[in-house]
Amino acid sequence: MKLFCRYRILLPAGHTAIDLLLLVAWIWHAVVVLNPPKAWSRPPGNALAAYAEEESIGWTPATTWTEHQPRFELIRTGTLPAGIVSTSVRPEAGWQTRHRLWDPWWILVHEAVAIPFWFLIGAWLDTGRSRLGQTMQAYLAGRVALALLAMAGSGIGWKAQVLFWLGLAAYGGLWAWRWLLRTARMGLAASAQR
Repeated sequence: MKLFCRYRILLPAGHTAIDLLLLVAWIWHAVVVLNPPKAWSRPPGNALAAYAEEESIGWTPATTWTEHQPRFELIRTGTLPAGIVSTSVRPEAGWQTRHRLWDPWWILVHEAVAIPFWFLIGAWLDTGRSRLGQTMQAYLAGRVALALLAMAGSGIGWKAQVLFWLGLAAYGGLWAWRWLLRTARMGLAASAQR
């Protein structure tokens, strides 16, 4: 089944919807973990006694913050160029505290770069000069699947997105190189005819 939607509409709308879904899940997770309901905030007396003993099982936090932030990483690497810009502007955006669950300026900067970026890619695909239309549809569907995995706490998705962007950069580099060679040959042929 072929999708009859213009890419310049599909790509920005789809990726923005996924980013907002992940943002809501990320904030909800922080509310539950950092601001638990009062019934959860105090363990019963027996649990406190167990933590006081030397032989009790201790709590060892993970060493990297990306293990705790699969939703944030998926937002950031979903449009990697926008993620680089927004994280450069607001590097502390991924850290959540009890009093600051998210950084609204970071998401505004991120989406302000990502939406025009996806619009330009979609407009380029709509011209028919590239055969990446199905690849971009697959990436959009893959982001939906990765978002669902991130809801379950999986942190593998952002690595797959970074690989996609590396592959897209390699494709863009080869395409630009081919265009430069073709332009140089046409220039040489035109100067030889004079």
